[in-house]
Amino acid sequence: MTAHLFAGKYTCSNNWSTPLLVTGVALTVFLLFTTSCWGFRNLEVGRAVPDFALQGLDGKSYSLSQSKGSLVVILYWRIGQERSHSALEALKSLAKEFSDQPIRIFAITKDLQEKSKLESVRKTLDIPFPILIDRKEEVYSSFGIFVFPATAIIDKKGTALFLYSGLRDEYRTELSQQIRLALGLITAQELEKEKQKKGAQLSKEQRKALDHVNLGKKLRDRLLDEKALQEFKKAVELDPGNAEGHELLGLSLLEKEKTDEAIASFKKALQLNPRSTDAQVGLGSAYRLQGKNDEALEILKKGVFLCPSSAIFHLELGRTYESMGKTAEALQHYKKAAECSLKVKWPQYAK
Repeated sequence: MTAHLFAGKYTCSNNWSTPLLVTGVALTVFLLFTTSCWGFRNLEVGRAVPDFALQGLDGKSYSLSQSKGSLVVILYWRIGQERSHSALEALKSLAKEFSDQPIRIFAITKDLQEKSKLESVRKTLDIPFPILIDRKEEVYSSFGIFVFPATAIIDKKGTALFLYSGLRDEYRTELSQQIRLALGLITAQELEKEKQKKGAQLSKEQRKALDHVNLGKKLRDRLLDEKALQEFKKAVELDPGNAEGHELLGLSLLEKEKTDEAIASFKKALQLNPRSTDAQVGLGSAYRLQGKNDEALEILKKGVFLCPSSAIFHLELGRTYESMGKTAEALQHYKKAAECSLKVKWPQYAK
Protein backbone atom coordinates (compact mmCIF):
# COMPACT_ATOMS: atom_id res chain seq x y z
CA MET A 1 0.00 0.00 0.00
CA THR A 2 1.82 3.11 -1.18
CA ALA A 3 0.41 6.45 -0.19
CA HIS A 4 -0.04 9.21 -2.74
CA LEU A 5 -1.03 12.82 -2.34
CA PHE A 6 -2.95 14.53 -5.10
CA ALA A 7 -5.96 16.79 -5.63
CA GLY A 8 -5.88 17.63 -1.96
CA LYS A 9 -6.65 14.08 -0.77
CA TYR A 10 -4.61 11.29 0.73
CA THR A 11 -5.37 7.99 -0.99
CA CYS A 12 -3.88 4.54 -1.13
CA SER A 13 -2.97 1.96 -3.74
CA ASN A 14 -1.74 -1.60 -3.42
CA ASN A 15 1.00 -1.23 -6.00
CA TRP A 16 4.29 -1.58 -4.19
CA SER A 17 6.21 -1.12 -7.46
CA THR A 18 5.41 2.60 -7.37
CA PRO A 19 7.91 4.95 -5.71
CA LEU A 20 7.96 5.13 -1.95
CA LEU A 21 5.99 7.87 -0.26
CA VAL A 22 8.23 10.91 -0.36
CA THR A 23 6.30 14.12 0.20
CA GLY A 24 7.44 17.56 1.26
CA VAL A 25 7.76 18.72 4.82
CA ALA A 26 4.50 20.69 4.43
CA LEU A 27 2.51 17.47 4.88
CA THR A 28 4.36 16.74 8.12
CA VAL A 29 3.62 20.21 9.43
CA PHE A 30 -0.03 19.98 8.37
CA LEU A 31 -0.44 16.70 10.23
CA LEU A 32 1.18 18.18 13.33
CA PHE A 33 -1.04 21.25 13.24
CA THR A 34 -4.16 19.10 12.93
CA THR A 35 -4.22 15.40 13.75
CA SER A 36 -1.32 14.17 15.82
CA CYS A 37 -3.04 14.64 19.16
CA TRP A 38 -6.61 13.56 18.45
CA GLY A 39 -7.53 11.13 21.20
CA PHE A 40 -10.52 9.66 19.37
CA ARG A 41 -11.00 9.48 15.61
CA ASN A 42 -14.49 7.94 15.75
CA LEU A 43 -16.10 9.91 18.57
CA GLU A 44 -17.65 13.34 18.23
CA VAL A 45 -19.08 15.67 20.86
CA GLY A 46 -22.87 15.65 20.67
CA ARG A 47 -23.12 12.18 19.16
CA ALA A 48 -23.89 8.79 20.70
CA VAL A 49 -20.93 6.76 21.93
CA PRO A 50 -20.78 3.10 20.77
CA ASP A 51 -21.79 0.66 23.49
CA PHE A 52 -19.29 -1.86 24.82
CA ALA A 53 -19.27 -4.84 27.15
CA LEU A 54 -15.93 -5.64 28.78
CA GLN A 55 -14.66 -7.75 31.63
CA GLY A 56 -12.96 -5.97 34.47
CA LEU A 57 -9.76 -6.91 36.23
CA ASP A 58 -12.06 -7.93 39.08
CA GLY A 59 -13.76 -10.54 36.86
CA LYS A 60 -17.06 -8.64 36.63
CA SER A 61 -18.72 -7.50 33.39
CA TYR A 62 -19.29 -3.83 32.63
CA SER A 63 -21.04 -2.03 29.77
CA LEU A 64 -21.81 1.52 28.80
CA SER A 65 -25.51 0.79 28.37
CA GLN A 66 -25.75 -0.46 31.96
CA SER A 67 -24.31 2.88 33.10
CA LYS A 68 -27.01 5.04 31.52
CA GLY A 69 -28.46 7.36 34.12
CA SER A 70 -24.96 8.16 35.36
CA LEU A 71 -22.30 10.46 34.00
CA VAL A 72 -19.49 8.28 32.66
CA VAL A 73 -15.79 9.11 32.41
CA ILE A 74 -13.67 6.76 30.31
CA LEU A 75 -9.88 6.72 30.28
CA TYR A 76 -8.14 4.63 27.61
CA TRP A 77 -4.58 4.15 28.81
CA ARG A 78 -1.36 2.16 28.45
CA ILE A 79 0.31 0.28 31.26
CA GLY A 80 3.88 1.26 30.39
CA GLN A 81 3.22 4.98 29.95
CA GLU A 82 4.01 7.40 32.76
CA ARG A 83 1.44 9.98 31.72
CA SER A 84 -1.25 7.29 31.65
CA HIS A 85 -0.43 6.58 35.28
CA SER A 86 -0.66 10.32 36.00
CA ALA A 87 -4.10 10.36 34.38
CA LEU A 88 -5.17 7.43 36.57
CA GLU A 89 -4.08 9.34 39.68
CA ALA A 90 -5.98 12.43 38.54
CA LEU A 91 -9.14 10.36 38.02
CA LYS A 92 -8.66 8.77 41.44
CA SER A 93 -8.72 12.27 42.90
CA LEU A 94 -11.83 13.14 40.88
CA ALA A 95 -13.55 9.95 42.04
CA LYS A 96 -13.10 11.17 45.61
CA GLU A 97 -14.23 14.71 44.74
CA PHE A 98 -17.47 13.46 43.16
CA SER A 99 -18.07 10.43 45.38
CA ASP A 100 -21.56 11.67 46.25
CA GLN A 101 -22.57 12.24 42.61
CA PRO A 102 -24.05 9.87 39.96
CA ILE A 103 -20.78 9.31 38.14
CA ARG A 104 -18.94 6.19 36.97
CA ILE A 105 -15.29 6.03 35.95
CA PHE A 106 -13.79 3.26 33.80
CA ALA A 107 -10.12 2.80 32.91
CA ILE A 108 -9.81 0.72 29.74
CA THR A 109 -6.64 -0.89 28.41
CA LYS A 110 -5.77 -3.42 25.75
CA ASP A 111 -2.61 -4.56 27.57
CA LEU A 112 -4.04 -8.00 28.38
CA GLN A 113 -0.70 -9.79 28.11
CA GLU A 114 0.48 -7.92 31.21
CA LYS A 115 -2.38 -8.75 33.57
CA SER A 116 -0.05 -9.19 36.55
CA LYS A 117 1.38 -5.73 35.90
CA LEU A 118 -2.15 -4.32 35.66
CA GLU A 119 -2.94 -5.74 39.08
CA SER A 120 0.29 -4.25 40.40
CA VAL A 121 -0.61 -0.80 39.01
CA ARG A 122 -4.09 -1.06 40.52
CA LYS A 123 -2.70 -1.89 43.96
CA THR A 124 0.18 0.61 43.83
CA LEU A 125 -2.03 3.53 42.79
CA ASP A 126 -4.98 2.25 44.86
CA ILE A 127 -7.39 2.69 41.96
CA PRO A 128 -11.00 2.77 43.28
CA PHE A 129 -12.77 2.35 39.92
CA PRO A 130 -12.92 -0.63 37.51
CA ILE A 131 -10.04 -1.39 35.15
CA LEU A 132 -11.51 -2.99 32.03
CA ILE A 133 -9.69 -5.27 29.59
CA ASP A 134 -10.30 -4.58 25.90
CA ARG A 135 -9.32 -8.13 24.90
CA LYS A 136 -10.28 -7.94 21.23
CA GLU A 137 -9.50 -4.23 20.90
CA GLU A 138 -13.17 -3.59 20.12
CA VAL A 139 -13.33 -0.31 22.04
CA TYR A 140 -9.92 0.67 20.68
CA SER A 141 -11.34 0.31 17.15
CA SER A 142 -14.88 1.63 17.67
CA PHE A 143 -13.63 4.72 19.52
CA GLY A 144 -10.75 5.18 17.07
CA ILE A 145 -8.12 5.62 19.77
CA PHE A 146 -5.37 7.84 18.35
CA VAL A 147 -3.34 8.97 21.37
CA PHE A 148 -2.69 7.62 24.87
CA PRO A 149 -4.11 8.51 27.29
CA ALA A 150 -7.49 9.49 25.83
CA THR A 151 -10.37 10.63 28.05
CA ALA A 152 -14.08 10.96 27.28
CA ILE A 153 -16.95 12.32 29.36
CA ILE A 154 -20.30 10.79 28.39
CA ASP A 155 -23.68 12.07 29.57
CA LYS A 156 -26.48 10.07 31.15
CA LYS A 157 -27.97 9.25 27.73
CA GLY A 158 -24.73 7.94 26.26
CA THR A 159 -23.75 11.05 24.28
CA ALA A 160 -20.17 12.37 24.16
CA LEU A 161 -19.88 15.65 26.08
CA PHE A 162 -16.14 16.23 26.24
CA LEU A 163 -13.10 14.59 24.63
CA TYR A 164 -9.55 15.08 25.89
CA SER A 165 -6.37 13.94 24.16
CA GLY A 166 -3.13 13.23 25.99
CA LEU A 167 -2.25 14.82 29.33
CA ARG A 168 -1.47 18.45 30.05
CA ASP A 169 -0.84 20.28 33.32
CA GLU A 170 -4.48 21.37 33.50
CA TYR A 171 -5.87 17.86 32.91
CA ARG A 172 -7.48 17.41 36.33
CA THR A 173 -8.77 20.97 36.50
CA GLU A 174 -10.37 20.83 33.05
CA LEU A 175 -12.02 17.48 33.73
CA SER A 176 -13.35 18.69 37.08
CA GLN A 177 -14.83 21.76 35.41
CA GLN A 178 -16.50 19.71 32.67
CA ILE A 179 -17.87 17.18 35.17
CA ARG A 180 -19.33 19.92 37.36
CA LEU A 181 -20.89 21.50 34.28
CA ALA A 182 -22.37 18.18 33.14
CA LEU A 183 -23.80 17.46 36.60
CA GLY A 184 -25.38 20.90 36.81
CA LEU A 185 -23.16 21.90 39.74
CA ILE A 186 -21.99 24.96 37.82
CA THR A 187 -23.40 26.98 34.92
CA ALA A 188 -21.58 27.75 31.68
CA GLN A 189 -21.38 31.40 32.74
CA GLU A 190 -19.84 30.48 36.08
CA LEU A 191 -17.34 28.24 34.34
CA GLU A 192 -16.36 31.07 32.01
CA LYS A 193 -15.83 33.34 35.00
CA GLU A 194 -13.52 30.74 36.55
CA LYS A 195 -11.45 30.65 33.38
CA GLN A 196 -11.31 34.43 33.20
CA LYS A 197 -10.21 34.60 36.82
CA LYS A 198 -7.39 32.22 36.05
CA GLY A 199 -6.43 34.31 33.04
CA ALA A 200 -6.30 37.38 35.23
CA GLN A 201 -3.58 35.69 37.28
CA LEU A 202 -1.27 35.77 34.28
CA SER A 203 1.13 38.64 33.74
CA LYS A 204 0.48 41.24 31.05
CA GLU A 205 3.20 39.67 28.90
CA GLN A 206 1.78 36.17 29.30
CA ARG A 207 -1.69 37.32 28.25
CA LYS A 208 -0.28 39.12 25.22
CA ALA A 209 1.73 36.02 24.32
CA LEU A 210 -1.45 33.93 24.37
CA ASP A 211 -3.12 36.46 22.09
CA HIS A 212 -0.25 36.15 19.61
CA VAL A 213 -0.42 32.35 19.75
CA ASN A 214 -4.16 32.35 19.08
CA LEU A 215 -3.80 34.87 16.25
CA GLY A 216 -1.02 32.76 14.76
CA LYS A 217 -3.30 29.72 14.73
CA LYS A 218 -6.01 31.67 12.92
CA LEU A 219 -3.49 32.91 10.36
CA ARG A 220 -2.35 29.31 9.81
CA ASP A 221 -5.95 28.32 9.14
CA ARG A 222 -6.09 31.03 6.47
CA LEU A 223 -2.81 29.79 4.95
CA LEU A 224 -1.03 33.03 5.93
CA ASP A 225 1.99 31.06 7.10
CA GLU A 226 4.60 33.84 7.14
CA LYS A 227 2.37 36.11 9.23
CA ALA A 228 1.62 33.20 11.55
CA LEU A 229 5.33 32.56 12.04
CA GLN A 230 5.83 36.19 13.07
CA GLU A 231 3.02 35.91 15.63
CA PHE A 232 4.59 32.82 17.17
CA LYS A 233 7.93 34.64 17.35
CA LYS A 234 6.29 37.54 19.18
CA ALA A 235 4.64 35.09 21.58
CA VAL A 236 7.90 33.47 22.73
CA GLU A 237 9.66 36.83 22.91
CA LEU A 238 6.98 38.10 25.29
CA ASP A 239 6.77 34.86 27.26
CA PRO A 240 9.79 32.55 26.91
CA GLY A 241 7.94 30.07 29.13
CA ASN A 242 5.11 29.56 26.63
CA ALA A 243 5.64 25.95 25.56
CA GLU A 244 2.93 26.01 22.90
CA GLY A 245 4.45 29.12 21.34
CA HIS A 246 7.84 27.42 20.98
CA GLU A 247 6.18 24.30 19.59
CA LEU A 248 4.18 26.20 16.96
CA LEU A 249 7.17 28.34 16.05
CA GLY A 250 9.20 25.18 15.54
CA LEU A 251 6.54 23.76 13.21
CA SER A 252 6.46 26.97 11.16
CA LEU A 253 10.25 27.02 10.91
CA LEU A 254 10.29 23.34 9.98
CA GLU A 255 7.94 24.02 7.08
CA LYS A 256 10.48 26.52 5.75
CA GLU A 257 13.21 23.91 6.37
CA LYS A 258 15.02 26.23 8.75
CA THR A 259 16.08 23.17 10.69
CA ASP A 260 18.61 24.69 13.10
CA GLU A 261 16.08 27.23 14.35
CA ALA A 262 13.31 24.63 14.38
CA ILE A 263 15.40 22.24 16.48
CA ALA A 264 16.11 24.99 19.01
CA SER A 265 12.39 25.77 19.27
CA PHE A 266 11.38 22.12 19.64
CA LYS A 267 14.02 21.51 22.31
CA LYS A 268 12.77 24.52 24.26
CA ALA A 269 9.17 23.31 23.92
CA LEU A 270 10.15 19.86 25.23
CA GLN A 271 12.10 21.42 28.07
CA LEU A 272 8.95 23.25 29.10
CA ASN A 273 6.57 20.39 28.29
CA PRO A 274 8.25 16.96 27.97
CA ARG A 275 4.87 15.44 27.02
CA SER A 276 4.55 17.40 23.76
CA THR A 277 4.19 14.80 21.01
CA ASP A 278 4.10 17.53 18.35
CA ALA A 279 7.49 18.82 19.46
CA GLN A 280 8.83 15.25 19.50
CA VAL A 281 7.85 14.43 15.95
CA GLY A 282 8.90 17.90 14.77
CA LEU A 283 12.33 17.40 16.33
CA GLY A 284 12.62 13.96 14.72
CA SER A 285 11.67 15.38 11.33
CA ALA A 286 14.21 18.20 11.65
CA TYR A 287 16.96 15.74 12.55
CA ARG A 288 16.04 13.64 9.51
CA LEU A 289 16.29 16.65 7.21
CA GLN A 290 19.78 17.28 8.59
CA GLY A 291 20.79 13.67 7.94
CA LYS A 292 20.98 12.87 11.64
CA ASN A 293 19.04 9.63 11.26
CA ASP A 294 20.09 7.98 14.52
CA GLU A 295 18.85 10.96 16.51
CA ALA A 296 15.64 11.01 14.45
CA LEU A 297 14.98 7.31 15.03
CA GLU A 298 15.51 7.59 18.76
CA ILE A 299 12.89 10.28 19.28
CA LEU A 300 10.41 9.00 16.68
CA LYS A 301 10.39 5.49 18.16
CA LYS A 302 9.50 7.02 21.53
CA GLY A 303 6.70 8.87 19.79
CA VAL A 304 5.27 5.70 18.24
CA PHE A 305 5.15 4.14 21.68
CA LEU A 306 3.16 7.10 23.00
CA CYS A 307 0.93 7.41 19.92
CA PRO A 308 0.88 4.02 18.14
CA SER A 309 -1.99 5.06 15.87
CA SER A 310 -0.48 8.40 14.85
CA ALA A 311 0.08 8.55 11.09
CA ILE A 312 2.71 11.26 11.35
CA PHE A 313 5.10 9.30 13.57
CA HIS A 314 4.91 6.32 11.19
CA LEU A 315 5.31 8.62 8.19
CA GLU A 316 8.45 10.20 9.60
CA LEU A 317 9.86 6.83 10.64
CA GLY A 318 9.28 5.60 7.09
CA ARG A 319 11.08 8.60 5.64
CA THR A 320 13.98 8.15 8.05
CA TYR A 321 14.37 4.45 7.25
CA GLU A 322 14.14 5.20 3.53
CA SER A 323 16.94 7.75 3.78
CA MET A 324 19.01 5.04 5.51
CA GLY A 325 18.34 2.62 2.67
CA LYS A 326 16.25 0.31 4.86
CA THR A 327 13.42 -0.32 2.41
CA ALA A 328 11.56 -3.05 4.30
CA GLU A 329 11.30 -0.98 7.47
CA ALA A 330 10.32 2.08 5.45
CA LEU A 331 7.51 0.23 3.67
CA GLN A 332 6.21 -1.13 6.97
CA HIS A 333 5.83 2.35 8.45
CA TYR A 334 4.45 3.91 5.24
CA LYS A 335 1.78 1.23 5.18
CA LYS A 336 0.94 1.89 8.82
CA ALA A 337 0.80 5.64 8.18
CA ALA A 338 -1.64 5.10 5.31
CA GLU A 339 -3.83 2.80 7.41
CA CYS A 340 -3.97 5.38 10.20
CA SER A 341 -4.88 8.17 7.78
CA LEU A 342 -7.61 6.71 5.59
CA LYS A 343 -10.26 8.95 7.15
CA VAL A 344 -8.26 12.16 6.90
CA LYS A 345 -8.82 14.62 4.04
CA TRP A 346 -5.90 16.86 3.23
CA PRO A 347 -6.18 20.43 1.96
CA GLN A 348 -4.64 21.65 -1.29
CA TYR A 349 -1.59 23.13 0.39
CA ALA A 350 -0.52 19.84 2.02
CA LYS A 351 1.78 18.67 -0.74
